[in-house]
Amino acid sequence: MSVSRFLRRAALTTAMAGAAATLALSKAEQCGVSVRLSRPSPHRGADDATRCGHLGLVRAHPGLRDLNAALTTTTTSGGSADASFFLDAAHALAASALRVPTITGGAIRLMVSDRIPKKLAAAESKGDSKAAVHLRLELATLHAREGRLDEALAAAVQLARDNPGDIRPRLAAAALCCLHGRSGTAFEWLKSVPESARRFKTSDRFVTIVVYAMPGSSPQRVEEGVDGMVVDVAAAIAEDTLSMKLEEGEWSTLERLELAVLGRLLRRFVSKRFAAAAYPEFKSWTWTRPPPPPINATESQLNKALVLCSQAMLAPVLGARPLCGERLREVRAVADAEAEADASAAVVDVNLLLAFLAIRDGRFDEAMQRYRAAEARDPSDRRAYELAAALCSIAGHAAEERDAWLRGEERHCDRGRGATAGRGGGLQLQALLDEQVVAAALGLGGDRTARDPHRGRVLAAAWREVDAGLAAALRDGDHLTMAERAQLRGLRCVLRAKMQPLLDTAANSTGPDNSPQQRSH
Repeated sequence: MSVSRFLRRAALTTAMAGAAATLALSKAEQCGVSVRLSRPSPHRGADDATRCGHLGLVRAHPGLRDLNAALTTTTTSGGSADASFFLDAAHALAASALRVPTITGGAIRLMVSDRIPKKLAAAESKGDSKAAVHLRLELATLHAREGRLDEALAAAVQLARDNPGDIRPRLAAAALCCLHGRSGTAFEWLKSVPESARRFKTSDRFVTIVVYAMPGSSPQRVEEGVDGMVVDVAAAIAEDTLSMKLEEGEWSTLERLELAVLGRLLRRFVSKRFAAAAYPEFKSWTWTRPPPPPINATESQLNKALVLCSQAMLAPVLGARPLCGERLREVRAVADAEAEADASAAVVDVNLLLAFLAIRDGRFDEAMQRYRAAEARDPSDRRAYELAAALCSIAGHAAEERDAWLRGEERHCDRGRGATAGRGGGLQLQALLDEQVVAAALGLGGDRTARDPHRGRVLAAAWREVDAGLAAALRDGDHLTMAERAQLRGLRCVLRAKMQPLLDTAANSTGPDNSPQQRSH
């Protein structure tokens, strides 16, 4: 699928997510004093065709065919890996706009290796079997979100066998079978739930796991009917969540009208393209429809639901999944082999890609090792210095480490070429830096999308990536009718208008951006 085609399909859901994010924020933040600081425009470079980022590092070398092929495993057959990068940027954009921490990469590893096992041990020591089953299912769901669906499904099935009177493992097994390309088995698991237990409250587990674990599924294995069901369910949850937020807040008539119109467009888009494709077997099980959000849900819980739903909707729409978990590690293995075997100039670019993949996987030390390898290979290439220094900044490491990289750049690189010079030019370097910030927000964990000052940097970088993707769709006119082009341009304008107040406020709260690339502006 061409960049234009998949972005055209994603435009409406992206516009909906952006508008919803701005409307969902507190009035205090929306009305914050806007201060224009010395920084590049959040839209700068979006319309430049040379903005190719880390995928461009691979595509610049025809000999890296295996690596390029490995990157496309995140999409449906014939798809483009651009979709996975766009999906990550949209995820970071929604999370930072709504101040929601991301749950991927290092955050998942911490939960799986430390927090949940401790809670599980405590529950088992007290003989609380109900809590123990809940925690084991939580572990299975996190494994599924990371792409370890075989392991997750085996755990759910074993729990169902060990606890025949508990329907929770059956619902989890049904949800994981859906995402694993085994819809027939999923139907059997659903049918095994007693009639007396088929209630909205119990179906919540099925719906939650499907939405939560969607990023870990394989786009090649998930059937079209399941994709349709996921989009339909996620859209319904998002609509209910937004309705609850609007009921609780004080919104102007214009804001309510805007959201109502976008919500209607989203529902029409979903019903036309996905709801009809959903398996009728799922539609017949009306108790699996998403229950409304709890009345006592906090604003943070509602915002988290919106972010999860936006990701669950975009993944099937794009025919892609984020480059994370097991898929990411498979790509890293191919890139590792290329770095070891290739003695050409491609080694520098492969090491820069490996550093990026390590960041997306939440492995700061490995990323720094790769930047050192790139610097050792070509000390005159300033990209490794700029990226390493920027990573130190976004990761919150000591300024001394960042400054050491900047001093190395001054010693080895031609100052006359300017801070934005280097292979590919300033716009390419800006794209690399923006993708790095998005990867750090999703991979390193913490509250980089939820708390200042990092949140402002994530918001601006993610928006530049999303806007550049939509600009790419407009540039490629081969698959766009005049009406489609007008619709896409209009939706992009809506997104820009909705994002600008957020970007202004984020700039005010973040302060001047001292990342390497910004020093020359």
